[in-house]
Amino acid sequence: MLEVEMIEEPLYFFAMLYVLLEIAGVYSAVHAILNTRTSQAAIAWAISLSIIPLFILPLYWIFGNSRFHGYMESFRQARLEDIQTAHKAFQQIQQYHVTDIDGLEDVTNTVNNLEHLPFTSSNSAQLLINGQKTYRAMLKAIEQAEDYVLLQFYIIHDDHVGEAFRKLLTDKMQQGVRVYFLYDGLGSLSLSSRYLQELRQAGAHVSSFNERKGISKYLHINFRNHRKILIIDGLKAFVGGLNLGREYLGEDESMGYWRDTHVMLQGPSVQATQGVFVKDWYWSVGEVPELNWLVQRAETVCKSTTQDSEKTLDAAAHCNQHIMLLDTGPADEKPVCSLFICALINQAKSRVWIASPYFVPGAEVINALKNAALRGVDIRLMLPEKSDKYFIYLTSFAYYRELKGYNIKIYRYTKGFSHQKVFLIDDNLAGVGTMNLDNRSIYLNFEIMAYVADPGFNQQVAAMLEYDFKNCFMDSIDGFEQRPFWFKAISRIFYLLSPIL
Repeated sequence: MLEVEMIEEPLYFFAMLYVLLEIAGVYSAVHAILNTRTSQAAIAWAISLSIIPLFILPLYWIFGNSRFHGYMESFRQARLEDIQTAHKAFQQIQQYHVTDIDGLEDVTNTVNNLEHLPFTSSNSAQLLINGQKTYRAMLKAIEQAEDYVLLQFYIIHDDHVGEAFRKLLTDKMQQGVRVYFLYDGLGSLSLSSRYLQELRQAGAHVSSFNERKGISKYLHINFRNHRKILIIDGLKAFVGGLNLGREYLGEDESMGYWRDTHVMLQGPSVQATQGVFVKDWYWSVGEVPELNWLVQRAETVCKSTTQDSEKTLDAAAHCNQHIMLLDTGPADEKPVCSLFICALINQAKSRVWIASPYFVPGAEVINALKNAALRGVDIRLMLPEKSDKYFIYLTSFAYYRELKGYNIKIYRYTKGFSHQKVFLIDDNLAGVGTMNLDNRSIYLNFEIMAYVADPGFNQQVAAMLEYDFKNCFMDSIDGFEQRPFWFKAISRIFYLLSPIL
């Protein structure tokens, strides 16, 4: 009798534990349904939590949070001095606000109604293709710094690329230049403490994005700051797809040739970019650095550099470009990124060309692409044939079935790994930045895109992408059905889980 009781006790314990897990799973499933941003994600979480709560519960409470709480609220509660600085910066940018751009009325209306940073005039954008050209331009700009350097990247490696930047920053600090260095703690997880310590000892202000203490630090672990920003003296800004590492020079044997795109900005778009950095810095550190908020019009820059071929912009004749910096993230009260992408696609009349390393969009983006294709818009998606994230690569094929019959062309880049994030809309708008066409970038990451409304810049981007298309093969949408069974099965499983990837 005693033996029976001893056996029953652990069984009773495990039975009660299972019941408690099921209750917690059901509660969390209801929480997901009520709070998750998209219906697809809510369904994926709810089913997973109900079926296998033991494994999914901890994942949900770490990765299931769809809002980054406290980000905007922290700035609203800032010191009066910091609020006045932010207001002054916004007033400077507003002087160059452009409300009407021919052919982009719907896009500008969307931006205005989203109460976001506007398109501004008197800008200039220089296209930077691949790592060597981008790093050369960045290092040269840092060499010219006289007051401060703001640097923010998702991934920073302490290889020879990272060391080149660290050494130059150290040299500039010895000359009295201030350095503010912000990185994503998860993206730069492999960055050595030695690297950071040497920067601090040289006088740099260094912080990871989610530096704040408390439980919120762990609840926010799923939210990543994916931005790549470099600002020099409030006069030049760089944004785009490149982090700091030798792989971006094509020196990673596993990935080979690395195709990426960056852009250098001058004009009021620099102050707009600077404002994005300041918000991230304030969230991390709780203070606003003393920065230059006076706009230097790009026309002035162009006139002063036409005698120097090294400094002349690739688009020297286009020094009054209209540019908007779109910063998006999980702290947005509205789904800004998703709404704006759909606005771009819905606005398009002749073409939508998108280059993205990852293609796992939501239903709203897929439907916008379908509708545009039915209007006769030339839809081209450039995706890598070689990927650094195999499960996302597999997932992208599951979308072929949805796109079948809509005359949407899918190109697979074969020369190496295409990591660039580029949008080309009709003949007058192009975007370069950090946003991938996947659920994480659209809803969970802090991202930044520079959208340039200028026919000349548009032609440059079109020529760049046309050259890239020559290094692609056009994939058959019917090809998914011809794949092996295991490939289709895994692809569809990841597709079902894509809203929570």
